[in-house]
Amino acid sequence: MENNKYPENYFEHYIVSFSTTGQIADEVGFEKLARLYIDIEGFDTFSELIKEIKLIEQSDDWSYFEHVIEDYDIEGLDIEKLKEMANVAFKVHQTF
Repeated sequence: MENNKYPENYFEHYIVSFSTTGQIADEVGFEKLARLYIDIEGFDTFSELIKEIKLIEQSDDWSYFEHVIEDYDIEGLDIEKLKEMANVAFKVHQTF
């Protein structure tokens, strides 16, 4: 699926990254994901992810990412879990 709304695909990549880490969809798992993402992608890329998540939050566009969960058959995620994942990413970002 072409992603014109969020052309850099940061959040989509983040969701898919979650599916490859073996983490559980809870606060601890999301925090581990955020820290691993920073280790692998770097803090600048993580900051771009945070900017994109803020845009998603402002437009309440969470349902736009349901296709990612379905396309990649990601267990344990739904819209509420995506919001939780985003909130944990915000918290981790503030600690740097």
